[in-house]
Amino acid sequence: MQRYYFHAGKGGVGKSTTSSLTAMQLARSGREVLLVSLDPAHNQSDIFDMEFGAKPIAVADRLRVAQADIDDWIREYLRGIEDQVRRTYTYHAAFNLGDRLNVIKHSPGLEEYALLLAFKHYRDKNPGPDIIVYDMPPTALTMKFFNLPALSLVWLEQLLALRKEIMEKKKIITKIHMGACEIECDKISSRLDKQRVFFTELRDLFRSGERCHIHLVVNPDRLSFAEAGRICTSLDEMEIPLAGVLMNKVTPESVWDEGHDIFRRTTVHPLALSSEPLIGLDVLNGYLDTHQDDFGFAESDNG
Repeated sequence: MQRYYFHAGKGGVGKSTTSSLTAMQLARSGREVLLVSLDPAHNQSDIFDMEFGAKPIAVADRLRVAQADIDDWIREYLRGIEDQVRRTYTYHAAFNLGDRLNVIKHSPGLEEYALLLAFKHYRDKNPGPDIIVYDMPPTALTMKFFNLPALSLVWLEQLLALRKEIMEKKKIITKIHMGACEIECDKISSRLDKQRVFFTELRDLFRSGERCHIHLVVNPDRLSFAEAGRICTSLDEMEIPLAGVLMNKVTPESVWDEGHDIFRRTTVHPLALSSEPLIGLDVLNGYLDTHQDDFGFAESDNG
């Protein structure tokens, strides 16, 4: 089964670098790997010193990289919503609804839904890789991304129950006026059911510790540890397992409190600070030649 690695954490801790190194190490070990950046900062182009776009391109043996444009996925989502509204309300011209559709772009939750669409797109369009590594945006948006499927299912269950009640009352009215119950296809319920299937599959995938591996990237400092603890608590509430913590930029002088809660929750993997900027394939490969044992977590996660 295809597996998914997510590198999450606050901005500046090194998610993009650790995700690129993890993807390279997995490819070096013989896996077919796709690295996808969902981070609006687009750091992967800087790290590999190459231009990336939406279409994956090969950067090394068994490794391809793509950089999703979240603004494009937001526009794709908005186009879908507008098309759906227009199909549902075919009489919109009479009420001038077209002028009201612009308000949709101000709806809350657009970014996290766009991330879900991008995640699903790269997964569905790339069945070949053994592993897809996702370089995630900063903490707040990433947590909303992971929580969106379960949260949406709560709303959908209520909407489906309400729709069922409406259809039952509609049948009663039909009987009164028509003398018999009119059988019809409820397109609204059908669309809600498709959404329920979509979000249920994603919720269950995120909760699967076998296929979904979330690595929290931190630095050896107090503020980073504090945020890591809050992220762990949020993931626990979402029933999403944490694969491990990657403590990035570790030096011989680094100190940390091994009694911190994150050490009791999961395994912490120290990653050494590079003596030079990690830019370009040659430098990245040189770092892995020296520190590949630090990336044993990827191999153990992958069995």
